[in-house]
Amino acid sequence: MRYTEEHWELLHALRDRARRVVETLSQLGLEGWVHGSVARGDVRPGSDVDVFVPTPVSPHVVDAFMDTAPFEVVGVTAVLPTPRDCVRIKVAMEEDIEVTFPITPPTDRELEFFDFSGKLTPDSLKLDERVPGVDKRLRMIEPEPWGHVEYSILGREGEAATKLGVSTQLVHERVRALTRRDKVGVQGVHAKVEGRPGEPVIELLRELGRRNPKAAEKLSELGV
Repeated sequence: MRYTEEHWELLHALRDRARRVVETLSQLGLEGWVHGSVARGDVRPGSDVDVFVPTPVSPHVVDAFMDTAPFEVVGVTAVLPTPRDCVRIKVAMEEDIEVTFPITPPTDRELEFFDFSGKLTPDSLKLDERVPGVDKRLRMIEPEPWGHVEYSILGREGEAATKLGVSTQLVHERVRALTRRDKVGVQGVHAKVEGRPGEPVIELLRELGRRNPKAAEKLSELGV
C-alpha cells in the first residue's frame, strides 16, 4: 500500500500526540511504548494512540500522571484482562488516546505481545521509525519508505515469529484469540471497574479487589 499525502499527515499528527504523552511519562521517570498502527504506520481515520508502560507503577504515580496529562482525561478503568494477566489501570484521554499502567508485574508473555503488534520505544519514536507488526486481521505489516506491504500470517506463523523476534507459541495464541473473536465476537475482560477522572486510583483498585478474588490476590501482594 502506497501512502497518500493525507495518510502521512494523519500519521504525523497521531505521532505528535504520542510524543506529548511519552514526554509526560518521561518527566515522571517512566518509559512509554507506543504500539499498534501508530508504531507500524498503517493508520486510518479513527485510529487510537495506544501507550503502554512496561514496568509496574504505584497508584499514586498514575494519579500524578492524570494531574499533568497533556490531554484531558475522560475516563479511568481498573482491569484484570484474564486471571493470568497483570492488574492494570487504563487512562483514556481526548483525541482517542489511552495509556495503560500495570499495577502488578506484567508477565513476559504480556510484554512479548507488544513486539507482535509492533512497538516504538521513546528513542524509536524520536527517530520517527516504523516497525513491523501484526494487525487485528492477522496481517503482517512491513513498513517501506513509500508505505507498507502486508500479507496474512496464517500458515506462516513460524516466519512471523522469527521476523518479530517473538515465540511461535505467542503467534499461535494470538491467531487462536483473533480467529475466535471473528467467529463469536469480542469477549469481555475477566474483571473491570470504571471510575471517574480525578478519583484516586487506589480506590478503584480496592473496588476491583472486592469484586474479584483473583484481582484481590494479586493486589494483596502490594498491600492494596
